[in-house]
Amino acid sequence: MTSRAKWLWGLGLAVLLGGAAGFYGGFRFGRDPVLRDWIYKDARDLQAQVAALRHLRKSENEKAMEMFESRLDGQLLLLVPEEPYEFLTPRETSMLHKAISDMRDYRSEYPHQSGLAAEAARQTLAKDPYK
Repeated sequence: MTSRAKWLWGLGLAVLLGGAAGFYGGFRFGRDPVLRDWIYKDARDLQAQVAALRHLRKSENEKAMEMFESRLDGQLLLLVPEEPYEFLTPRETSMLHKAISDMRDYRSEYPHQSGLAAEAARQTLAKDPYK
């Protein structure tokens, strides 16, 4: 093998190894913050569910209902941004449309009056970008 071939082979190997290391590092450093955020939010949701269940066990139904209603409004606000998410497939958009329709039906039967999230949810339910 000539020195030029060795040099090209070494350069190719260096590019390949550098690309693999960069891919691994980028994937890992991009994934970890998302996982940490997901775990944090799920732990917070678990705490809220436990608190609501404690209210129900103590027959404090109004407190539990208020917690569930507020969480429902907050979840709706996360699902319906100002502009629809562009990366969603028909599978996700049909599920979002169904969830928004179910929420609209529930709110027409049981309006939630208190809190800023309730007012924002009313405005959000007036639109459905996933039709």
